[in-house]
Amino acid sequence: MLMKLKSAALAAPCIRMRYTGKYAYATWVLVETAATPVLSLGVSDTSLAAAATAAQTVITGDLTFTLRDVVQSINNWIDTTAARAVLQGDFQAGLYNALYSDVFGNGTAAQFAAATGTVQLKNTWAGAIIKDDAANGSSHTSLMIAPPSMSPGGMVAIKEVTGHPGTSGTPTVTRAIYDMDGNSLVSTAAIGSATDALLAVALPAFAEPVILCDGPVIVRDTVETYGHNDATTMRVMYSFPQAKNF
Repeated sequence: MLMKLKSAALAAPCIRMRYTGKYAYATWVLVETAATPVLSLGVSDTSLAAAATAAQTVITGDLTFTLRDVVQSINNWIDTTAARAVLQGDFQAGLYNALYSDVFGNGTAAQFAAATGTVQLKNTWAGAIIKDDAANGSSHTSLMIAPPSMSPGGMVAIKEVTGHPGTSGTPTVTRAIYDMDGNSLVSTAAIGSATDALLAVALPAFAEPVILCDGPVIVRDTVETYGHNDATTMRVMYSFPQAKNF
């Protein structure tokens, strides 16, 4: 079985978006406050700046509004007026390195990078809502396997997870593998002063590649003190199961 290796990164894209409607330009504007981030989408045939100026509010987050709600709101958004016609499905969204159960708002600190509408979404996927993995209250690093360039329903077999987050201080880390809905499939206890060796013992390599669920998984290192989550060397070895003919 051919094995692949994928590395995690801090502040990885959280939600990807694209626009396939009739207008020449489309973008998003994110006003980031901790508990109530506001996401607007805009379209224009004039310019990207005009699309940002014309952006209409789609989502105002809170401490219960999940990323599943965000994705569904974007995918279902309809805005038809004399000035514009946005139909359901013109904007499309999907998750990357995030769980559907993750919350859009945060009571402690702003967890997403504000976006001013400078990225063109027309016919191209863009990492739109970017999460700061080292923010207070969001101190975890996540890696999605399989990559979103594959089918969203792609099944993978996990062989091992190596590396660890945090280079400053003595990070206390809990490592877990989740399905996209946030159900824990495999997890460790909290590992104090975590190192590669300690995490490798806590979540050892499988004897052979293991399929944990019927779709992508998220490998997540949660760090107890957010200031310790300033880097990561986490890597995941995985493979795509061979299709069987019946």
